[in-house]
Amino acid sequence: MKTRCRMQKSLEGITVVAVEQAVAAPYASSRLADAGARVIKIERPEGDFARSYDKLVRGQSAYFVWLNRGKESVCLD
Repeated sequence: MKTRCRMQKSLEGITVVAVEQAVAAPYASSRLADAGARVIKIERPEGDFARSYDKLVRGQSAYFVWLNRGKESVCLD
């Protein structure tokens, strides 16, 4: 039986609060999430406008899913 070693990601233990839309900031915070940070995305009550671009990924926008993978999301009014 092989024993697998889980490598720690460089940003594990870091929490990022992201207030973002469009491309640059969501892309940057997705890279932080990829590196192990806990990213909490703050959205307006209507949600990020990118949520409605299309419905290609299980009813969600492919663009939104790509830029927001690995993030938690909270609505703030």
